[in-house]
Amino acid sequence: MVDNKQVVRSIEEAWDSNELDALDQYFAPDFDNAQSATPGLPLGLAGSKMSHMGVMAAFPDRRVTILDLVGDGDQVVIRARVTGTNTGGAAFLGAPEPNGAKIDFEMWSLYRLRDGRVVAHSGINDGLKGMMQVGSLTPPM
Repeated sequence: MVDNKQVVRSIEEAWDSNELDALDQYFAPDFDNAQSATPGLPLGLAGSKMSHMGVMAAFPDRRVTILDLVGDGDQVVIRARVTGTNTGGAAFLGAPEPNGAKIDFEMWSLYRLRDGRVVAHSGINDGLKGMMQVGSLTPPM
């Protein structure tokens, strides 16, 4: 029997260590990430990898720390902390030039698995907080 929570933990570790080729074994060919895909990039794992490479170019020291991991049947949810330093510019956050700004915010992901492989992902992160942290959005007073 496949431990879906361990599969998701392995996925998150591969993303965090930038081992993109290791991800292929964990995603089904019909993987659906329409809800969480980056606008303008292809759907599926290929687009997710492209998005990840863009984030890593902007924040090469990006780290994701799992705070909570909960599984029930074919679904696994993580709550994680994302940290990093803008040394590559982050146009997708409104900061096209590197500025040394630190990011530190939460993200949540819901994975749905079938036979030990991810068939769907949806997620949310605190992009507004990220924009404030890189200086492209002034916090409300």
